[in-house]
This record gives sequence, C-alpha cells and structure tokens, in this order.
Amino acid sequence: MPGWRSLLLASLACVSMSAGQAAVLVPVTSVPNSKSTTVYGINSDNVLVGSFIGSDDIEHGFFGENGSYTTFDAGEGGTQARGISDDGLITGLSNSQSGDAGAQPIFERKTDGTILSVTRTGIDLAGSAQGFSNGDDRFAGTYWNPNIHHTVAFVGQNGKWRSDVTISDVHQASSARGMNSAGTVVGSYFRPPQHGFMVTNKVLTIVDYPVKRAVATELEGINDGGEAVGQWMDRAGRTHSFVLDTASNNFTAIKVKGATDVKAWGINAAGAVALETDIGAFIWCKQKSACPSGGTFVAAPVIRAKHR
Repeated sequence: MPGWRSLLLASLACVSMSAGQAAVLVPVTSVPNSKSTTVYGINSDNVLVGSFIGSDDIEHGFFGENGSYTTFDAGEGGTQARGISDDGLITGLSNSQSGDAGAQPIFERKTDGTILSVTRTGIDLAGSAQGFSNGDDRFAGTYWNPNIHHTVAFVGQNGKWRSDVTISDVHQASSARGMNSAGTVVGSYFRPPQHGFMVTNKVLTIVDYPVKRAVATELEGINDGGEAVGQWMDRAGRTHSFVLDTASNNFTAIKVKGATDVKAWGINAAGAVALETDIGAFIWCKQKSACPSGGTFVAAPVIRAKHR
C-alpha cells in the first residue's frame, strides 16, 4: 500500500534480546498533601509537568523541578497537564475526571499563566494535547470528532488547531502524543488492534512492540535525537514501556522492580523519560548523565528488531 510502511514486526522470530546496559531510575517527589502524583512530561531543563489528586479528590496540574512545584487549574472538573516545552509552555486537558473525551476541553498554558482553550475555526476542541516540537512550539494532540464518533490526531500551535495528522492506513480512531523539531509526529491508531505510529512528511511508519505477548502498542513522545517512548499491553492487561531508537529499530525495555504497570509518557532531548507506575512516579534515563540526581541503577534489556 503506498504512503505507509511497517518496519517493526511483533514476532519473536524477528528479534534478538541482550541484557543491555544499566539505566537510572529517579523517584519523583509527590506534590505536598497529594493522594497521588503522576508525571507526564519533562523538558530539557528537567522541569516536570503532571497532575495530582488533592485532599479535595480533584485532579490538579503542576510543573517544576523535582520536589519544587507550582500548581494550577485550567478549568473545572479536574486538570491534567500532559506536556511541557523547553520554553515552558504546557498542554493538557481540563474536566479530566469526566471520563469522556468529548467533554474534556484542550488547553495550552502560556508562560505568564494565561490559559488558552485550543480552538478550530473558533470552536473549542475537546480531547487532549501532549508533547511539543521545541523548534516552533507546535504540539501534538487528539480531538473528539462528533461527526464520525472517533478521536482524530492533530497538530496545534498557539492555542489553535493547525492540521490533522494524515494516517494512510485504514483505521477507526487516532491519537497524536508527541512530535519533534523535524515534524515527526508519534501516537497510536486503532485498526484493530492498537498500533503505534510515526508520521514524517505524510509517510506512515507502523510500530508494534516486537514480542508475541504484545496485544497493543502506543507511542507517547519523540525527541530531536529520534528516540521515541511508548507503551505496550500484554494479554493480561498489564502495561509495559520502552524507548525506541528509530535509527536502529532497537527497543530498550523500561523496568521498575516491584511495579505491575509501567507507563512511559514524555521524553526530553537527553533521553530522560517521565514514568508512571503503580508504585509511584519516576524519571528513567538510559544514561546517568541525562538524569536528575538521586537515582539508582536498574536493568535495561535491549530488543533488536529486524525490518519487515
């Protein structure tokens, strides 16, 4: 089929695994007086962005260096801050606790604290927005299209929709999560099953985590060095995470001892990854020099996938 290619096979016969090097895992300090804290993004200055459940049982947004945070709300019904640029711009969604993509307004927060509702032809969009291109502060997002009853991947900038993301494979719904300065957008789409994708100049690359146990794959971010971060789900419904070197097609597994579910979200220029698990929030780095202080070494197995 013209316009797309699939480079990564979900088959054990097409991969090899090595023990890999030791990565570094840094615990994230919870927001004070919070019941739970989730980190979704990290920029090149190691400024974190995320959300927390307060004593009021409402979700609120936050940003700042590990342990030193500024909190904010972008609207009623909960705020989920999902992405932060190197310039300090923040994206996310409000009414986050509604559980309805069609009722969650997308926002962009400026550095002066101004909250912009993301619009298309003057109409507020609902859905979510996440990672930035640091070259021009465009961001990747997903909006609910009531005409087709599906989510649609898009690129926005300065509080406005700019274009839909062209996915040339037949699908039912799509979600854009991150983009880099080269304009490569990453996310996932449902065919079924759920596939990760990269789109560069309208050329689609399908990404499936290369083990037989994987039943779904999503990409959540990509940096200017071509490192993409994502998640995959096994048959038991557990979530696992990885970093993909798009130049070599090597996957590095993100391991957190004692965690049943590991969800990788944003990745910064140095390769530091914002991590959510069922035992707490962390920053994971393939190299110690890329991480904030206070980390411990952990295993980082590498899976080398062959081209289809």
